[in-house]
Amino acid sequence: MLCDLLRRSGCAGAPESLFRPADIGWYANDWGVGAPDGGWDRAYVQAALRHGTAATGCFGVRIMWSDMPGFLTRLAQLYPAAGEDRDRLRGVFGIDRYVRLTRQDLVAQAVSLVIANQTGLWHRNADGSERERTKPGSEPRYDGAAIAAAWRMLQAESDEWRSWFGSCGITPLAVTYEELAADPTQQLTRVLAHLDVASTIALRPGTARLADELNLEWSARFRTEALADRSA
Repeated sequence: MLCDLLRRSGCAGAPESLFRPADIGWYANDWGVGAPDGGWDRAYVQAALRHGTAATGCFGVRIMWSDMPGFLTRLAQLYPAAGEDRDRLRGVFGIDRYVRLTRQDLVAQAVSLVIANQTGLWHRNADGSERERTKPGSEPRYDGAAIAAAWRMLQAESDEWRSWFGSCGITPLAVTYEELAADPTQQLTRVLAHLDVASTIALRPGTARLADELNLEWSARFRTEALADRSA
């Protein structure tokens, strides 16, 4: 939702998962640049800069922690003289502002992740129609072990982000999923102010929440079972 709002603001680039390994080949083909051995090179970086800036003067990119170590390693290989992580990101992409989007309820996030993996449906448009389906999915089936694994992974990734920001001396703007869902316009205004850009366009989210009664049911069941396991 946040990346969609930033893109539609017309002043904050077009942040997408430009360096997610599964998507690099598609982007490279779309931009007409190479993707050697399924990776990326300086030509890909320049194309990503153009795409992520979208003629707004502000480059934006979205990245999950699971992709961050490989991204930083490859960037260091391509630009070895550019300094440490923070300096390299600033020198190559002009990145000097960071936004960290988290979810306070990691159990609910883990449940959503498991359901999305099972069904293949990751995003809906605001009108309820499908926006992103990565594969033909199946009917969701409760899997406590999968939810627990996702929950542990999300906790670990949160710790890794906290450690990396701390080691780089970066204080990102903190935005929670709960805040964003409650008032998207207010959170967009906060983010644009943090980026030092301004938009006079009144925006409504172009995406809809996927969570429904099934998510609530699974979250409650997982919490009950997890507590029961702890007390056993």
